[in-house]
Amino acid sequence: MNHRAHKSRLFLLLAAALLLTVASPAPGLVFHSDGEPNLATWTDRPPQNVIGRWARSASCIPISRNCVITTRHQDGNINTIVEIDRTKYTIAQIWEHETADLRLVKLFGANLPNFVGIYEQPNEPGREIVIGGYGVGTGAPLKTNGKTYGYEWGHIDSRALRIGTNRIESTQDDNELEGLTSDVIIADFDGLHEGSPTTYETIPAIYDSGGGWFVKQRRTWKLAGLSRAVEPHYEQGHDDDPNHVLYESWFRDRSDPSTADADYFDAVRISSYAQWINDRIPSVLPGDLNGDDYVDIADFSIFARQWPRTDCQPPNPCLGADSEPDGDVDWLDLAQFASHWLTANPPH
Repeated sequence: MNHRAHKSRLFLLLAAALLLTVASPAPGLVFHSDGEPNLATWTDRPPQNVIGRWARSASCIPISRNCVITTRHQDGNINTIVEIDRTKYTIAQIWEHETADLRLVKLFGANLPNFVGIYEQPNEPGREIVIGGYGVGTGAPLKTNGKTYGYEWGHIDSRALRIGTNRIESTQDDNELEGLTSDVIIADFDGLHEGSPTTYETIPAIYDSGGGWFVKQRRTWKLAGLSRAVEPHYEQGHDDDPNHVLYESWFRDRSDPSTADADYFDAVRISSYAQWINDRIPSVLPGDLNGDDYVDIADFSIFARQWPRTDCQPPNPCLGADSEPDGDVDWLDLAQFASHWLTANPPH
């Protein structure tokens, strides 16, 4: 079966796959069998704690010290639990885009040590990306006449974070998916020695929605996209039947594994929504170091532990205690803190 003929119907997949974000675990990225990186030694990537878990079945990305962004086609409400770097947070406020598959969330009591800015330049095609997501990874190889054409998606419960690479191929505006219309950036899953594979070539799998696509801008990692959809495959004899979707990733054609047939996948294009995002990132009250919208003794305890550091680095210098910021926590920062003592952030 020629799966390129099904790419015009790509988005039926989410009804049968990515939208099924109920109590199932979250299978994550799929790599070639010898292509998964060792995160302990691979350093040219964003920090692991800028990728979080949304409930039990999706991912999210911190974009300020108290705010995360994710897709909105998976379940989510004010009672959803967000987990970042093994710390669980409750939700204080949610913004959902009117038409696009985007959800912005303020976390209660968060003062995240690491987060990423958003990529605002509409020049994504051709850029190499780092992709991150939680869950299991590659399953058993798929073979025809002894030749591998893809991989099953793993089925074992796992909370492992996996990070890999790919390359943005193109963009598309106003791509509709289950009633949500989003601009998207597009990539594909090349074989190791065919197409244009990256060093740690990867593709998202089922339930990996909301995971980040990161690009490096002036030596700083920025969020360019949120994983949204992957190409569906169907059992032979059941073409386009959502009851017979195969949970697999392919880089060659099943009927003829000598033919390259890289799977399509896409992400919500962040640059298209930069203004909407920037307008809604919650303001941070100076001195509110624990993210509860009030400056009190709990914040002073955090401030005191940062005194008198001289190595404060962006994006969250010394957990916000370096309020100028100028690289250190000193008397000027203490004066700024004191000027907001017992003040509260107004509700949004």
